[in-house]
Amino acid sequence: MATPAATLLRTADTVARLGDSPAAFTLLPKQDLLDALHAISDLRQSCDTFSAWIAGELNRRSVPDLGSAGLAQQEGYRTPQAMVEAITGTTKGGAVAIVEVGKMLAETDAVETLQREHPELPAPPTPWQAPIAHAVTDGKVSIAQADAIRAGLGLPTDAVPAEALSEVARELLDDAATLTAGQLHRRARQLRDDLNDTEVADREKAQLDQQHLKAWKRPDGMVEGKFLYAPEPGAFLLSVLDELTNPRRGGPRFVKEEDRARIDAIVNDLRSTERLAADGFLELLRIGADADPGQVFGTRRPAVRVIVTKETLESGDGHGSIQDTGEAVSIATIRREIRSTGTVAVVLDDDGQCVNVGREQRLFTARQRIGLAVRDGGCMWPGCDRPPSWCEAHHINQWKRDHGKTDIADGVLLCKHHHLLLHNNGWDIRRIGGRYLLLPPRSISPNREARHLATKSRAVQEWDARRQRLRTHDRDRSPEPTPPSG
Repeated sequence: MATPAATLLRTADTVARLGDSPAAFTLLPKQDLLDALHAISDLRQSCDTFSAWIAGELNRRSVPDLGSAGLAQQEGYRTPQAMVEAITGTTKGGAVAIVEVGKMLAETDAVETLQREHPELPAPPTPWQAPIAHAVTDGKVSIAQADAIRAGLGLPTDAVPAEALSEVARELLDDAATLTAGQLHRRARQLRDDLNDTEVADREKAQLDQQHLKAWKRPDGMVEGKFLYAPEPGAFLLSVLDELTNPRRGGPRFVKEEDRARIDAIVNDLRSTERLAADGFLELLRIGADADPGQVFGTRRPAVRVIVTKETLESGDGHGSIQDTGEAVSIATIRREIRSTGTVAVVLDDDGQCVNVGREQRLFTARQRIGLAVRDGGCMWPGCDRPPSWCEAHHINQWKRDHGKTDIADGVLLCKHHHLLLHNNGWDIRRIGGRYLLLPPRSISPNREARHLATKSRAVQEWDARRQRLRTHDRDRSPEPTPPSG
């Protein structure tokens, strides 16, 4: 395997041969232009590895115990992160990531070097971040991706030992090739929650304690403010704003006729989207302030939809998640939501398909859309993070062209942008059992190599993981077959 230094030299040579001005790229065919971008990405990732090594050593020479004798302070910087930010020109967050990953690489290398060169000496255990460190050195993940996994998984505790975090890190690294740093961070947080439900309830309480809303009058008479809400009440706030402005921001186009007039009014309103949200929010406050306690309001209200399995709800062990954000919520919060909004049961078959939500009409029903939201978790397009409320239900077998049925198994959630992209640019989706495959047009992939569409639904991911564990458990308990006699 090539060393990091050899990789750096090879990628630098490749990039150096690309040209030395913008004009060098103007006549390049599409594939050559994309190959050039990949080459530059490889070089940047290789340079980032060296940056992390250097940052790790800068940090070692700048530990707080050294005070003003530390390297960073000698050079006039308060911290090694500030020094890296100033010298490299990266953002503050980027500098923190480089230093944190550098510390991880240095710690892993020091322990493994000691274990290798002095096996007779008692050495500290290999750090749990070792799989992440090796992936960085091997060029399999970027600094941003490595830091996202590290930060998302957090620190070991008595309830979540280092070995468990190391195993989860390996699982995340397997998926890193298809996930952005932001997606890896969210997935790491979800997996951490799965390791210890107590942390979910503790974090939920701590976040509720941080909630605040402040408002003040500016010198020009305008009133300004700021607020902070925990994930569950924050999701309700977002659903209110979504209800006020969604049609302006790429929301679903296919709606019931009774909703068409309201949506058209929002789209055609001459006010800006921000002004529309501000005016609508103020009107809601006025309505609430003027409300008669004895008055019964209509049934139309924004709501937070939480997803939880029947087994988790009945046992009280585990947690659920907010549909549109994927944030973990405690069983206590889920039961409170159920008391106020009720439940909708969705049954999954062995292929992960919802089997009790209806079929056979032109538009997907509200109940079918609930099933799609539970199963898909948002836009199924690779890399897209649009939540279910922003998505449209796409007929795999198109209603007119293929005489397709509105069967949930033959529908997938796509945001408006990717739904239009699929129809207008020659993409297609095929279903094989419970698996969905995205087929690019031949202009992108001459052989139309299929890309797997993975669910974004935390509930289905946990359901599938539990099934796999049960299968492994049953297989391990099965007696060994008796060899034939003869």
